[in-house]
Amino acid sequence: MRTMFNLAKALAVLSALLSLCSNTAASVVYDNSTYDLNQIYFGGDGVEYGNQINLAGTDRIVTDFQFEYFLGAGASGDESVQLRFYSNDGPVITETASDGTTRQIQTPGTLLYTSPVLTLQTGNQTAEALNFAVTVPNSFTWTVTFNGISSTETAGLRIYSPPAIGSSFDDFWQKNNGSWNTYLIDNGATPANFAARVTAVPEPGTLALALLAGLGWVGYLGLRRRSS
Repeated sequence: MRTMFNLAKALAVLSALLSLCSNTAASVVYDNSTYDLNQIYFGGDGVEYGNQINLAGTDRIVTDFQFEYFLGAGASGDESVQLRFYSNDGPVITETASDGTTRQIQTPGTLLYTSPVLTLQTGNQTAEALNFAVTVPNSFTWTVTFNGISSTETAGLRIYSPPAIGSSFDDFWQKNNGSWNTYLIDNGATPANFAARVTAVPEPGTLALALLAGLGWVGYLGLRRRSS
C-alpha cells in the first residue's frame, strides 16, 4: 500500500512538472530587436540573404521566429517573403577580412526549415513564423527571399546592433548563382545584423532529465521518511 501511495505521489509530481514545462519552458535564445540603427539593407527581388547567428542558453527547438523588414509605399500588393534556416555545414570557402587576413568558413548547407510564403505590408513591419518546431544547432543561418519586388519598389531587412541576447557576425550571407558568399555593408562600417528574435523550447532529452530529477527527489524524500 505504501509503495502504491508513493507511486501516486511521484506521478502527481511528474504531472505537475510536465504542466510547468509546457507553460514556462519557452525562452528567447536570440534577440536583436533592441538597438535600432535606423538602416535597411535592400537585397533585391528574388535574392536570398541573411545572418549567421549564435544562440544563447540551451533551448534548441525553435518554435517562433520574428524579423523586421521595410516595404516602401506604392507597393502593388503582390509582394511576399519566405524565411529559411540552414546549418552551416556546406562547402568551405576562404573569407578575406578588411585587414587582409583570411579564414576558412563553412557555408550554409543543410536546409532545416522553410516558412510559408508571408505577405508583406508597407512601412516598417514585423514578420512572424509561429507555432512550428525545428531543432537547430548552436549557430545557424537564417535567410529571407523577397519576391514580387519591381524596379520601382523597395523591400529589405532592418538593421539593429548589437544583439541583446546571443550574437551575430557583422557580415551577412548572400546566395548568388547557387553559391554562398559573405558580404559587408558600407565596407564593414555598418554591422550587418538584421533585426530578429528567436524563441525556443528544450529538446526532449533535457525535459526528460528534468522530470527524472523530480522523480528522484520524490524517491529521496520517501526514503528519508522511512529511515527517520
